[in-house]
Amino acid sequence: MPAAETVEILIREYYKLVFHTIYGLTNNWEESQDLTQDTFHQALKGIDAARASSGSHFQAKAWLLRIALNTVRMQRRRRALFSFIPFSSMSGRAQTEGKDEAKPDEETLHEQAVPVQPVGYGTAGADDPAELIAEQDAVQRTMAKLPENLRVCLLLSIIGGLSTAEIAHTLDVKEAAIRQRLTRARKQFQEIYTRDAGEELVHSHSEDAQAHYRDQERERKQSERQQRLSLAAQAPSIWSGYV
Repeated sequence: MPAAETVEILIREYYKLVFHTIYGLTNNWEESQDLTQDTFHQALKGIDAARASSGSHFQAKAWLLRIALNTVRMQRRRRALFSFIPFSSMSGRAQTEGKDEAKPDEETLHEQAVPVQPVGYGTAGADDPAELIAEQDAVQRTMAKLPENLRVCLLLSIIGGLSTAEIAHTLDVKEAAIRQRLTRARKQFQEIYTRDAGEELVHSHSEDAQAHYRDQERERKQSERQQRLSLAAQAPSIWSGYV
């Protein structure tokens, strides 16, 4: 099968997977869209060589995720490099190159990149969309707080669905080290998630208590004001004795 047709199939099957793996690393929706496009562009250029070298052992999902991780790393290196280069020296080149680049269909990208929650963290059975969005935000914030070496392993395991052996092959790390990272990642995720959820709960209860107290004070003052007005209306005029 030609490379272009193969990559089209890979896009249909793995676009969301690649996107959300990258998003778990960048925490930036628009940048993740761009890097996902870059990932599949690199896949188009390299798939023939990858299939030829791997033969019957070629694993498209693991191969794509390896490209995605490398794409994120290269983007960070470029950003670090650009921070040392004057913008004026780049603007002319950027304007020239930008004319030849095809703009992605943003509506299609958003449709393809439907939010995917990691399984097993309380999203099942959420009927209220507001609760689901809050849960997604909580998971994303927790993932962002993990050290990157642990976060990458957890993303490849939970979102990518890779086995320990596949993660080890993708990252070029021994399986024993991957098992240790996954154990640490899950433990730290649960600790951070539980701690943050507890802090939000305490903060919410504190705000509720303060609001309740303010309401009570407002009602008490209104009641006192009404009593004073009632007494003033019933009291005899101080001038009645002089009439």
